[in-house]
Amino acid sequence: MCTRQNSRKNDGIDAKDYPEIIFSDHTQSVVIDGHHLDVEIYRTSIDPGWILSVENQFGTLTVSDNPPFFGDVLAWRAFEELVREEGITAFYNKKERRKLGI
Repeated sequence: MCTRQNSRKNDGIDAKDYPEIIFSDHTQSVVIDGHHLDVEIYRTSIDPGWILSVENQFGTLTVSDNPPFFGDVLAWRAFEELVREEGITAFYNKKERRKLGI
């Protein structure tokens, strides 16, 4: 998993030139131990690999896309496994953990 915050800049490409983003039925907001997370599982219309993206309450994204998941259920299971193994702290950086006292 890598953590990053990005903003997409327009490089002169029309919106019609971008592939369609297809969201999984597993995309949802969850609350774990009082912490709100937005879990998105998606792929594009030109790539069959699924991406797992988790946004915490500070807007920090944790993205797992290398390698992409073969199925959306596998991406959801990866999220569940990460929560089980590392707990909620997996989705916060050091500064955010200090701020929350976790």
